[in-house]
Amino acid sequence: MSVVLVVNDLTIRTPERRLVEGVSFEVHQGRVTAIVGHSGSGKSLSARASMGVLDVDPGLERGSLLYPALSGEKDWFEGVRGQGMGAQRRLARDTARYRGSYVTYSPQSASSALNPGRSIGQQLAIAIGRRETPPADLGGAIRDVLKEVGLPPRAAYAVPSELSGGMAQRAAVAIAIAPQPKVLIADEPETGLDPVLRRVVTELMLEVAANHGVALMLITHNMDTVRRIADDVVRIGPHASGTEDV
Repeated sequence: MSVVLVVNDLTIRTPERRLVEGVSFEVHQGRVTAIVGHSGSGKSLSARASMGVLDVDPGLERGSLLYPALSGEKDWFEGVRGQGMGAQRRLARDTARYRGSYVTYSPQSASSALNPGRSIGQQLAIAIGRRETPPADLGGAIRDVLKEVGLPPRAAYAVPSELSGGMAQRAAVAIAIAPQPKVLIADEPETGLDPVLRRVVTELMLEVAANHGVALMLITHNMDTVRRIADDVVRIGPHASGTEDV
């Protein structure tokens, strides 16, 4: 499987302390990479950095970021390391076009992923428009994505508040997968869900990622889930050891 995202020696700090130190991992097409660590270990911070988003001052101290399937050996952190917030804001602008297309992000809750003022169909239309080759039949593409996550066509006309919790979670997955990204980052997708819905959401993400050959980068502290579905494990914290095969 091809490598689609590489982070090497990622080190992020505030003036007082290092928040992330020496984190390295590769994400492979068609594989599930679990990012694990205790609360406050820097899992989500590392995930945001892998999308080109660094919002800590002074921020990036060391590290490199590559999108091999997009830009080969280009290091997106070149010229950013040690240069503070101004350089990090430039990086965010330079990588903006690839967030939501090459790499998509599914936050902890559907309420964070969905725009309450737009219908699900409108949000899917925006996401589908980020594809490398937008479809000629947008309506058909929206129906196909909804079907893939188990939602009926009428869900396209609903706003998030009109959906049940389970349907909202499915809509959030649909929006994350609709651009046909190379990498899908799922940030603690099981947080706040009952055991049945946790399993449903995780299995749905696995299924749609496998259908499209997408690399799934799962941020979690649920080791039962990690043991069950992860191909590779990245441990973040004081004793981080890089990527491990499961």
